[in-house]
Amino acid sequence: MDIWQWVHDIDPELRRGGHVRLADLIRRIPSATVDDHHDRVDALAPEALALARAAGLPWVEVFVRHWHLQSRVLHRCQGDMALGEAVALVDYAHGEAARGCPQAVCTVQDLAACYSQVDGPGWARERADVSRETLARIDPTWPCFTCISCEHAGALREQGDPQAALEFLDAQHKQLVAAGQGREGTSLLPERISCLIALGRTDDALAACEDAIANGRRDESQRRARQIDLARIYARLGRGDDALRHLPVPADILPTPSHYDPYTDALVHLVRIGAWPNGFELGRLLQRFIARLQLNGSHRLPFDIAAAAADLAIQRGSPEVAALHLAAMERLAARLHRPGSAPERLAALRLSLETALAQPRGERPDDPEERLRDCVAADPAAVAADPSAHARRHAAALLDLGFAREAADLLERHVDAHPDDDDAVELLEVAYRHAEDDDRHRALGERLLASADPAKQRRGRWVSARRHTRARDWDAANRLLAQLAEDPADALAARLAHAGNARQQRDWPTVLRLVDEALQLQPDLAPGAYDWDRMVAATFLGAWDRVRHSAARLDMEIDGEGPIDLRWELCRIRVEHPSGKRQDLYAARTGPVTARILQISRIDQPQRLFDQVVFDARPLGSHEDDDGQPVYLYAEIDPLHRAGYRAFSIDGVHPGEAALGDLRRVVQAHRGSFQVQSGDRYRLTSPAGEERPGLYAFAAFGPDADLRAASDALAAVIARLGDPLVWPELAAAAGDDARAQQHRELARAWML
Repeated sequence: MDIWQWVHDIDPELRRGGHVRLADLIRRIPSATVDDHHDRVDALAPEALALARAAGLPWVEVFVRHWHLQSRVLHRCQGDMALGEAVALVDYAHGEAARGCPQAVCTVQDLAACYSQVDGPGWARERADVSRETLARIDPTWPCFTCISCEHAGALREQGDPQAALEFLDAQHKQLVAAGQGREGTSLLPERISCLIALGRTDDALAACEDAIANGRRDESQRRARQIDLARIYARLGRGDDALRHLPVPADILPTPSHYDPYTDALVHLVRIGAWPNGFELGRLLQRFIARLQLNGSHRLPFDIAAAAADLAIQRGSPEVAALHLAAMERLAARLHRPGSAPERLAALRLSLETALAQPRGERPDDPEERLRDCVAADPAAVAADPSAHARRHAAALLDLGFAREAADLLERHVDAHPDDDDAVELLEVAYRHAEDDDRHRALGERLLASADPAKQRRGRWVSARRHTRARDWDAANRLLAQLAEDPADALAARLAHAGNARQQRDWPTVLRLVDEALQLQPDLAPGAYDWDRMVAATFLGAWDRVRHSAARLDMEIDGEGPIDLRWELCRIRVEHPSGKRQDLYAARTGPVTARILQISRIDQPQRLFDQVVFDARPLGSHEDDDGQPVYLYAEIDPLHRAGYRAFSIDGVHPGEAALGDLRRVVQAHRGSFQVQSGDRYRLTSPAGEERPGLYAFAAFGPDADLRAASDALAAVIARLGDPLVWPELAAAAGDDARAQQHRELARAWML
């Protein structure tokens, strides 16, 4: 069964049955997954699951749980921590309640992928067996045929036989072609690229990667994966500049651990050809990869990355860092299903480390790895003279390099021996937060709260409040902060922390009240992020005097009274459509935290043109305009005023600049906006086989526009042209069914 046809068919059924939100969610969750918006998946999946269960729809439940696992396992590399859910879903999908569910097969892939994240090579034999059995039950017309085929090929490759994997992929592609599904063969290309790289066939890998970029999936995750593949390939070819041009910045791939292993491979080869510096920053980045994968219950992948990180640390003269990686590898090796080459790799690293430690090394006074070296090599007598200072210094060095778990272990031992070292306790909490060790973080707060010492109880409330905040347990965090706010010593800090939580909850009245109270407590409080939050809250609530007050505190004097609607600089606003897709749109800033959208947004979603929005003033990024001025990108929080525009496409043969100007003037005369989307590369082929330059544009109209008059005026402009331009959706919205049908027929003839 075609699962996407099933989704298409069930959508109107759900809506007719009153399950509109569920119908939206079963489209948004897959979209957010493949675009690497995993925080969004985690927020939406529990809601969708509850709705599916309440409606008694087991097939929809399987669908939602499967796509949540796709996000958790295939994208975020969750191994042990997702294994229980993967097993439970296979049982449920193949049980009586969900009998016949079209995604039951996909749950088997989820389970196999989960074992792959735990220990890919160690479970490769079993993964190959289960994927082979699954393929025997389906045919190439199933959408999951390519997924299961890639799982099988990956298992063969991780058994050490990339040639067999490549031959298997060739055979599967032939089956697709024979079944009339040849276009689906592009889904096999990512695994094909991995096999070709493993075989050293770099030029062939480059060709396969270019094919995947041109003809394969174009969601964000796949786009980034192919960019990383290009970087890996170009680095192997010695083309460092080309590799760097394609390699995504670390911030773009950090939320998605499935990118970590190939990204590390790219970096290792870039260092090898001298195109990337082998410094402590590289070590810190790789340690972030390792720590995240370990938290997710993956064992082989962090083992492999730690091995690469240790080698690089030795090369740059930091054996103390390599020793930390070796210790992690030893812990991980003990959890592998089949050790494979792990013992030999550990033995080789121990030998390399022993040699490196015996070598003389130069001084690097500004290098954080040098501070770690000083701590490790500290004189025992000096340590004994001030053990607290040494423990804090050593832990801070570990934290600076990303070794939060190791810092927490060290500080725990120290605090057990020196329970009154409050500075060490404070640093221990930082280590727990950075390590995302919720269990030990909770235990620390509970231990302090149980103390008879009021000072320790106070610290315990802060520790527990911060832990609840990190877990997004707002009620528990805010109760503790409210208690703290009763103490004059904490009244200010607790209110500001509570306001920060209320900002995350979008509880604007509480944000405004708490920041106002903080400013009353301390009128000379230095300007800060809370002023921006206060302006956001005050804007939503129409408290324009408070907007102006905080703006003045931030050196932005805004004259007048009442609503603020100015014409400041150009910016971009990142909006999220109901589909879950995000889009960056040009806008004019109208105040400290407001902007008006100037760009026509996606026409398959509610139109955002001329909406006035409230945004988060922390920039997501920037680029320079033609004059070298920065154009900042901000995230929308919520609309302040919806303009209610509707937008339609105009597609066809480019009419020439004069006629294009006439079209623009017609749209503007009907209080609309006309924006060209296509460039010089957009070409069309006539029914007679002749090539023409193309035009693809959007026309947007206000809610009170006369669409029939606008459509007629556009038709008058193109009546004198020999080649077509069509706007079937606009004609249909205008009630002109004849023109709409005529334009659809022209669009089919010209393959628009």
